[in-house]
Amino acid sequence: MSRHEKTKSTGGGILETWFGRPSKSKGNSFNSGTLTHGGRPTSLDNEGVLSVEDVEHYIQELSEAQVDAKFLEIIEDMNIPKDKREPLLAKSKEERQKMILWHLKGKNSLERNTHSRFEKPIDYVEYLQNGEHSEHKVYQCVESLRVALTSNPISWIKEFGEAGIGQIEQLLSRAKKDRTYDRIEFEAIRCLKAIMNNTWGLNVVLVPDQHSVVLLLAQSLDPRKPQTMCEALKLLASFCIVYERNGYEKVLRAITTIAATSYKSSERFRPIVDALFASDKQDPKRELACHSLIFINTLTNTPTDLNFRLHLRCEIMRMGLYDRLDEFKKIVETSNNEALQQHFKIFSEIREDDFEEFVQRFDNVTFNMDDAQDCFDVLKNLITDTNSEPYFLSILQHLLYIRDDFYFRPAYYQLIEECISQIVFHKGYCDPNFANRDFNIDTSLLLDDIVEKAKAKESKRSEEYEKKIEELESAKQEAEAKAAHLEEKVKLMEANGVAAPSPNKLPKVNIPMAPPPPGGGGAPPPPPPPMPGQAGGPPPPPPMPGMGGPRPPPPPPMPGMGGGPPPMMPGMMRPGGPPPPPMMMGPMVPVLPHGLKPKKKWDVKNPMKRANWKAIVPAKMSEKAFWVKCQEDKLAQDDFLAELAMKFSSKPVKKEQKDAVDKPTTLTKKTIDLRVLDSKSAQNLAILLGGSLKHLSYEQIKICLLRCDTAIMSSNILQQLIQYLPPPEQLKRLQEIKTKGEPLPPIEQFAATIGEIKRLSPRLHNLNFKLTYADMVTDIKPDIVAGTAACEEVRNSKKFSKILELILLLGNYMNTGSKNEAAFGFEISYLTKLTNTKDAENKQTLLHYLADLVEKKFPDALNFYSDLSHVDRASRVNMDAIQKAMRQMNSAVKNLETDLQNNKVPQCDDDKFSEVMGKFAEECRQQVDVLGKMQLQMEKLYKDLSEYYSFDPIKYTMEEFFADIKTFKDAFKSAHNDNVRAREEQEKKQRMQEAREQSAREQMARQQQKRALVDMDAAQAQEGVMDSLLEALQTGSAFGQRNRQARRQRPAGAERRAQLSRSRSRTRVNNGQLMTREMILNEVLGSA
Repeated sequence: MSRHEKTKSTGGGILETWFGRPSKSKGNSFNSGTLTHGGRPTSLDNEGVLSVEDVEHYIQELSEAQVDAKFLEIIEDMNIPKDKREPLLAKSKEERQKMILWHLKGKNSLERNTHSRFEKPIDYVEYLQNGEHSEHKVYQCVESLRVALTSNPISWIKEFGEAGIGQIEQLLSRAKKDRTYDRIEFEAIRCLKAIMNNTWGLNVVLVPDQHSVVLLLAQSLDPRKPQTMCEALKLLASFCIVYERNGYEKVLRAITTIAATSYKSSERFRPIVDALFASDKQDPKRELACHSLIFINTLTNTPTDLNFRLHLRCEIMRMGLYDRLDEFKKIVETSNNEALQQHFKIFSEIREDDFEEFVQRFDNVTFNMDDAQDCFDVLKNLITDTNSEPYFLSILQHLLYIRDDFYFRPAYYQLIEECISQIVFHKGYCDPNFANRDFNIDTSLLLDDIVEKAKAKESKRSEEYEKKIEELESAKQEAEAKAAHLEEKVKLMEANGVAAPSPNKLPKVNIPMAPPPPGGGGAPPPPPPPMPGQAGGPPPPPPMPGMGGPRPPPPPPMPGMGGGPPPMMPGMMRPGGPPPPPMMMGPMVPVLPHGLKPKKKWDVKNPMKRANWKAIVPAKMSEKAFWVKCQEDKLAQDDFLAELAMKFSSKPVKKEQKDAVDKPTTLTKKTIDLRVLDSKSAQNLAILLGGSLKHLSYEQIKICLLRCDTAIMSSNILQQLIQYLPPPEQLKRLQEIKTKGEPLPPIEQFAATIGEIKRLSPRLHNLNFKLTYADMVTDIKPDIVAGTAACEEVRNSKKFSKILELILLLGNYMNTGSKNEAAFGFEISYLTKLTNTKDAENKQTLLHYLADLVEKKFPDALNFYSDLSHVDRASRVNMDAIQKAMRQMNSAVKNLETDLQNNKVPQCDDDKFSEVMGKFAEECRQQVDVLGKMQLQMEKLYKDLSEYYSFDPIKYTMEEFFADIKTFKDAFKSAHNDNVRAREEQEKKQRMQEAREQSAREQMARQQQKRALVDMDAAQAQEGVMDSLLEALQTGSAFGQRNRQARRQRPAGAERRAQLSRSRSRTRVNNGQLMTREMILNEVLGSA
């Protein structure tokens, strides 16, 4: 064979081996089939490699079509993107021949370096099987193997086969035991990457249930070897997105297995998290952090089950990422690694998306579990017989300690609910650090919100009340001013003598009755002093029992003071006096807290005076109180107790008292029988004197009544005196007996003493009226104010009027064709019957429809009830009770004025009746007149309201009227709330349906995205598979729609070439130096 033929044959072998694949190169020769196919080129020089001159000569003889075909094969083999091919294909023939020559030079040089030792895949396998080579020689072999795996076609890789993969596995296993193999480990992983850069190699590793390659790669995750870990993370992340071979499960299982054998299975993600925080010296460009974060995103985004994603993220965050998340965020922000920043953004978005989905699931739970009992049953069933049960029980027990307060209890539960929500929906979207008992909960916003809401509510309520108070005060002052003006007019007319008969009628009527009493209180009976307060017959039980009759001229014998047995004596009895000691001892026996024992009952032979203290109720004592530990009975001795009994006996030894009126003297005369009073009356008075008055002598009681001392004479005492005091006839008889110096029992002596006061019964009634007057005003004035304001509100509310109009419209429409059609109005009581009319489906009432209609069509009238703020109080106003109380007050004031006229001259120096009661009478008269006018105004307004709404005010009382409006108002609010809840539930159902549809669409899109990454079941083996997977991970497109951010635009110029150089690394040897295949591409693009 000639040299020229050898050159052509050899050149064809070179080109076919370098460019072509069996399917493409078959029958494609340079000179009509004279070239051989397959295998290595034949050696022609001393080293067995084709010379450069022969290659140049061969390329110059290629035709235009042959140059185009071979140049296109070079472009395809170098993985140049299609959009970049056009400028290269447009070059001239000479330029393309030059590029082919560069390519062949690199190939020829590679053959020269490797031909001497490694020619076929079996050579590498046999060399690696020999374990006697040094670490340096093994490294050179593995480095050469990576170049060969990267440069040769798939057929060469298949020939290397699983036997070769097994040798690489052995190298990785030895690297874990021998630190000198660190750089061999790095190159071995790169060899695996080259092997799996096609579907054949990827299937070899991922088809088995658990290939040892995956375990060895998981074992290489060591942050102390950043470059090696980066390469291992790339491959593991790529395996995760090969869904057709369950790569995700195999990777996760491998990481768990290695963690269980090396350190702790619960810390399987510890190396990955530690790699994020590698030092600047270990990871200056943050490549390790970037690939670790890509791997984390792959792990937490790939599963379709939300619970599993949350579980993995929580486990990763517990490895220290949560506590140092802010630190890592600063690392990302300060780094110049754009890929790291992009994937941190993806990391945050995935967390937020999962959290939103989790919260939406919680909304679904709250929608489906809106019953407290159902929720409790579910929780109880979940934790019964588990380790969580005692903690759940403890939580419930602590809840029982919440204050039983109407206002504070909701605030407690609101705060607890916020704490639980912050724990469950943690701001880190992961489980909290359970190892640390300190948990920071942001309650400031919640507390501020509670405070602000409370302040706003109270402020609004206060403003409303203040406004109403100002209006009422203004109306009151206006009424008082009018009254004062009228009084001035009356006085002026009296002074001018114009209208003498028109002054107040009360003094004029009382003037003729004044002369009888000048003779004194103890005068003979025929002309008794008039008792106007006693002229009304049997008095009713309310506060003024004897003041309710007609005007002053009563029958002489004061019938209102009849002395029969008082029916209310038991009710008026006050505990604490001498007669009822058993009543006081009874209630204290049953309950004795803090281990207290019943006190010893002493045996005292003679009655003793009392220690007038106020006993402390045992229930009010604390456990540490002195009285709990006190054991005074141990100090008791018979001698000083006997002395005490003698000194403080209430029954002294025979001793005369100079004061005949004094109580001790009379008590010693047990033999004196009652002279005038019956035993029942005497017993009632004895109970009274043994109670609050037991420390006062009879003369002192008399002086208190004369002085009108209400500090001592309380309302309760006065009412008992009024009820138990003997009638005037008996009082006069007792005074006569006392005047004669005859002995009287103590009770009758007391009655005779206070009977010396003239007009005693009216005085008692007036004093009692003075004490109870404020309470009477307080009882009726708010009702009058509320009734007046409610009448004005109902009358003037335009919103309420619109509601009534709308109801009339609906009713007439519904009554079409019936006898009630075309009505002009309806009774207000019908408002409460709107709930009786239900719709056809029996789901809603007419009131619900009305509330919905108002909300949609007349929203300005929706809150009509805000105009009726006084209706609630007015619904409890009883007009009859107010009128009765006003009559009593008017009668009492008239009687007081009459008594003041009859007591202008004091009975003695201690008589202060005119001085004390005169000023009160003036103030009382003015206030009663104002209240009377307010009452008349309220009645007038209600009468106008009855006329306004066409109803009978007598049959339809004010209380009933406002009660019906209140019922309607409350029912309307309840119906509106029902409508809102129903609408919210419907919207929630719709949102759930939309969420399910959206989730289904996203899941379908994710599945499509998964299928689009790589076709593992293609008929022919595909190249560049690993490069495609890594590119999908690097750009974030592997995460589907979760990566919401638009992809960064591909950079231009040198940066684009740098990215291309990282996409696929194939090397050639030139002049004894390693030269990547992409360097040739850079030269090509640089010349473009």
